[in-house]
Amino acid sequence: MTRRHVPLLFAAAAALAACATTGSSSAPLERGKFVVFTCEGQAFQARLAAEGNTVRVRSQHGAAELAAADAGQYKGEGFTLFTSGVNGIALDHSGKLLAKNCKRA
Repeated sequence: MTRRHVPLLFAAAAALAACATTGSSSAPLERGKFVVFTCEGQAFQARLAAEGNTVRVRSQHGAAELAAADAGQYKGEGFTLFTSGVNGIALDHSGKLLAKNCKRA
């Protein structure tokens, strides 16, 4: 390897590192398709909108369209969906934690 190849090697490594670390907090959700989550508590379904800024949630407490809020959170109509955090993927309704440590079914 010559000296002129070293900058190319660093650029390639930086590009690969960026791809590996860049991601969305909504990774467990799928655009345009409802995903079923099984949890401690109750199960629910969630669908990420095509543009990625809202999530539709269906649960035993009803359905709602949630807007992107804080990092890893979607909120609306009394619901909060957490896509990461101490309780993992979790769903809250009116301040009551309905489901936590959820996994895709």
